[in-house]
Amino acid sequence: MYDVIFLGDSVETPSLKQLQVAPEAVTSCKGKVGEFFLRFRVNGEVHEEKTRAIVINLPHQQEQSFADLPVFRENLEPEQEKNLIFIQDHEEIAPAYVNRIGLEKALQAIRDNASRQVYYFYRSLRFTEGTDQLYEEARRSGVAFFRYEEDRLQISPPDRLTYQRGGATMEVEGKIYTAPLLKPAPELEKLAQVLRIIPGEEGYLQAENVYLAPTLTGRRGIYAVGGARSPNGLAGFEEEIKYTLEEIEAFKFNLEPLVEEDREVDDRKCILCYTCYRVCPHAALEENKEKDSMEILKDACWGCNGCISHCPAGAISLGGEEEEERKWGLQVLMCENSAETARKKMPRENMDGFISREIPCSCSIKKEEIYGSLQEPEDRILILGCFEESCKHLEGDQRGQRIVDEVNETLASLDLGEDRVRFERLSPPMEQDLANLLKRWREGQL
Repeated sequence: MYDVIFLGDSVETPSLKQLQVAPEAVTSCKGKVGEFFLRFRVNGEVHEEKTRAIVINLPHQQEQSFADLPVFRENLEPEQEKNLIFIQDHEEIAPAYVNRIGLEKALQAIRDNASRQVYYFYRSLRFTEGTDQLYEEARRSGVAFFRYEEDRLQISPPDRLTYQRGGATMEVEGKIYTAPLLKPAPELEKLAQVLRIIPGEEGYLQAENVYLAPTLTGRRGIYAVGGARSPNGLAGFEEEIKYTLEEIEAFKFNLEPLVEEDREVDDRKCILCYTCYRVCPHAALEENKEKDSMEILKDACWGCNGCISHCPAGAISLGGEEEEERKWGLQVLMCENSAETARKKMPRENMDGFISREIPCSCSIKKEEIYGSLQEPEDRILILGCFEESCKHLEGDQRGQRIVDEVNETLASLDLGEDRVRFERLSPPMEQDLANLLKRWREGQL
């Protein structure tokens, strides 16, 4: 078993057992964090390897921002006597990584030949650690910086541009270099499908989001670094790969679920429609062939409950929900303006043995909801509303009492028990009365 498989470029990992796989060779990926099964082709043969984590590390695809003009990454013009012109942000604002490349090239150019003039045109300089020092050094060395507005710079290949600012116009001649446009590597689209990762709008595997750790993808245990993450993934690559490898190292000794409550699939209800498989953004469901149903991969689940809300068969639920209801069978619905306020003032242990729920008013309960909550013979429901003069809803308490009476009458006519639903009135200061009422309800004295 490997600790990490790199898809694309690998980095040195002295304490982690690693394998490098070409991204275009990957055919499938099953399992979860700590136990992925990755399939790929080598010389026409299919291989399968087990790994704790996967790191996708691919370079960006670079495009010219202006046809027939070289980009920053290319070698500088060997003609030492010619002036050089660097143009950044011609098509779009460049990321910090591109800023750094341009500043390094401009500084190199003037160091190579201090007698020539180096011009640097930009719309926005975005600094990362060390980039501001490059900028200051370039200025001291004689690089001329000009900030321009969109449509105020006209390029006349191969060696002339016109710069306008305010009422002034300046023409500059020299060898022109433009900033490259960074695009997602072409392999990312296929990898997103095979690895079941939802890409961002631009096609990268980790959208820019201040609420996300930088290299995490939607699938726990799979990371995107460098050009697989976003243009900004290149600027802080060393720090981000360090964070990623440290997290993978921690998986070897302590891998715990992200959520406390388990989501469970009832194999008696599951119809294998794969709806949950398709909607889960974290690839936390797979088919269990032994049970002929879907299965929740607990270590991969982030607890978003998308599978629960979308399952057409109602086969997925929070673990223990059904058992808890059947165990206690005593349900208390409390008006938020009276009984719920009193509940907050009394000790928590007085609620032991009850399934409680806050409701906006006793008049908001529905008969269908009450019938649906009486699944077992021992199930009983206590509804707590306001006194008539305190109720904020017109005849709310009276309507609540009337609904309860009608439900009990129906239950009795069907020989399903009498007085299984009870209506009582309380006010906010009556926490001791509430405690006594619950005690009597629990002991069957009401």
